[in-house]
Amino acid sequence: MTGPNSGSTFGQLHWLTIVVLAVVGLVQPALGMLGVYTTLGRPWTPLVVAALIAVFWVATVVVRHVPHPLLTLVIIGGGYGVLAVVLNRVVWSLAGLGQVSMPAGNMVSIVLSNIIWGALLGLIAVGILRINRTRDRG
Repeated sequence: MTGPNSGSTFGQLHWLTIVVLAVVGLVQPALGMLGVYTTLGRPWTPLVVAALIAVFWVATVVVRHVPHPLLTLVIIGGGYGVLAVVLNRVVWSLAGLGQVSMPAGNMVSIVLSNIIWGALLGLIAVGILRINRTRDRG
């Protein structure tokens, strides 16, 4: 793949970090599919899990000082959205429930909402990095 010294913006992204963080996000739908949220209680358990994943994504981007943190988190969010849709379809197929078709609008809204979530987290990461740079200078 490409590393941090590549010429283009996309070439500078840490693709392994992006893929790993998008996959980490799958903990949330997996816990839902396993019934953990029902057992531990709704609505708080899914919210806590979502918050923990968000903190992990932002912390990883900040600690690793990845180039282009906003773009990185937007791609992570979009990648997670795509993976969540694929996971849903695969699980339904493997569970023998047949081809349950998710409307295309639902798939698009899942991906778009996670891109927006990634953008919000990216703005938080950019803010944290700016605060850290200001502290380092002062």
